[in-house]
Amino acid sequence: MKLFRYTLLIMIMVTFTATKASAKPIMTPKAYMFGFIANFSDSVVYFTDIQMVDSVWYDHKTKFLVDRSTYSNQLRQYFTNTLNMPHRTCIVVFALTRKEIEKKYLKLKKQYTGKYAYRYDVRTLNENEFHFTPVKPVEEE
Repeated sequence: MKLFRYTLLIMIMVTFTATKASAKPIMTPKAYMFGFIANFSDSVVYFTDIQMVDSVWYDHKTKFLVDRSTYSNQLRQYFTNTLNMPHRTCIVVFALTRKEIEKKYLKLKKQYTGKYAYRYDVRTLNENEFHFTPVKPVEEE
């Protein structure tokens, strides 16, 4: 009987994990984001200011930013074209509230300005230098 229960439980788990949850992205009127840029063969790291971006699309089920790689590419293109610094690793962090993004910003910045601050040269890009532009999600067929 126990074998039957375990088999049934495994079959149910496989069924739920195999089905694709197709949640449509939701557009929020505003969201907050910042970028982090590093080259791991260099000690200079960059943070952008926390920016409010209009009309951001996100998946409410996974809490992921839709087309987040496009926002990272905006940063990468800025560093490649404007600052002539290719091959940078760029990440974008976002949140729906100012309080939540500030918490994430301080947590990441503390890693580079805290105990091991002597290892890194932390620089900031203000909003006049770089600003994220909203991205409309690509329609899937």
